[in-house]
Amino acid sequence: MSHPFTWVPAEEQRHASRDPVPPPALEFPPELTVSALCGREVLTATGDIPWLWPTCPDCDRTTRELVGAPPRHDADEGDAR
Repeated sequence: MSHPFTWVPAEEQRHASRDPVPPPALEFPPELTVSALCGREVLTATGDIPWLWPTCPDCDRTTRELVGAPPRHDADEGDAR
């Protein structure tokens, strides 16, 4: 299922961005500045560990709104993962 955003690890969180991923890649290359859905400009990271970083609560909230998913139950605590 395709979504109007791409998840991207950046600055010790998983963010989401509507910026286009440079072809032919399926994810952003490292050390690229992208606009995250939380309103921040973030520097991308790659590798296994960055994908385990916690999810940015603001990006999580926005992506759920975009796809019509309900909010996380733990979102009130600011602990979206």
